[in-house]
Amino acid sequence: MMVRSVAPATMPGGDFRHAAELVEPELAPPHVGALPELPARGHHGTQLGRAVAQLRELHAEITSYGWRLVPRPGADHQRCTALLTSDVNTLADIRGAKEEAGGVLGPLHLGVLGPVSLAARLHLPNGEKALIDHGARRDLTDSLASGLVDHIQHVRRSVGPQSVSVVLQEPEYSAVRAGAVPTVSGYRTIRALGRDETRSMFRAVVDALRGSGVDEVIFDCGELVAAEHVEDFFSRRETTADGFAMPVHRADAADWERTAELVEAGASIWAGLLRPRTSRTSSKLPEVSQLAGRLTEPWQRLGMSASSLSSFTVVGHGTADRSALGEFSDSEFLRTWSRLRDTADALTDQMEA
Repeated sequence: MMVRSVAPATMPGGDFRHAAELVEPELAPPHVGALPELPARGHHGTQLGRAVAQLRELHAEITSYGWRLVPRPGADHQRCTALLTSDVNTLADIRGAKEEAGGVLGPLHLGVLGPVSLAARLHLPNGEKALIDHGARRDLTDSLASGLVDHIQHVRRSVGPQSVSVVLQEPEYSAVRAGAVPTVSGYRTIRALGRDETRSMFRAVVDALRGSGVDEVIFDCGELVAAEHVEDFFSRRETTADGFAMPVHRADAADWERTAELVEAGASIWAGLLRPRTSRTSSKLPEVSQLAGRLTEPWQRLGMSASSLSSFTVVGHGTADRSALGEFSDSEFLRTWSRLRDTADALTDQMEA
């Protein structure tokens, strides 16, 4: 049993080949690679731009107020699709060269904008958000689910990873559930979606991912795991998530107790060990021992066994702070990623001691 680390899904710069070549030499199983996004490439290279490219039979363009659904694919949609296809093929080339040189190809994880947040961010042709319309929400969910099947098949066929994990990123989930998403005018908010519908949207996408052969699905709403999340998205009787992302710096004793219950029930926990920085120079990168302690100290206080640390996967930031590493220099990024990988190795050593 080992503790894995995950290569960040957001990277600095605008050259995908350069970004992938920074990370791949540092990767070996069980650590998990990524198909990173590069926000510096502009709207087409962001989390939402990549989601637009993953839709099937729905198309979008950029307007002054954001991405809007349109009847036919235009230049913006084609640019998103071309970037995603090129990214997958470039990663395949880099990994293929690594394998030819005797390297071992490890697992891969993909960050995917979930259907609830996608509906909160995409606009209808009339300008209002798709979230406001039941039919639009249904069509968008179906389109995303179908498109992700194509995407996963492309990744598996081209990149050939040992396994594929998908993190369903839902940064707008809490706002959608609370009825706090503003209309396009900003003068009012859109009525909250009930749990039955958000659960249905989530499961439609997860069913498609399972059908495409995805090995692991993680739910990440940028918040600590709440009882509602466990009830709706984690069940051994139904097709739901395998686990949750957890921003460790925000967890209190009750959160750790819930995490322990999840681990005992067989859940995976993707632990975000880095705290967000308020400026480029506001905080020093913690040492490996400090990062490991953010996980082991509360775990030991609960009386959990060292062997149960294998249920954790080390990540830097979850979806709430995912843009942070995209603003780093190459050297800052590599130093941070190496520190996370070394932390996972240190946790494995503690587990086996």
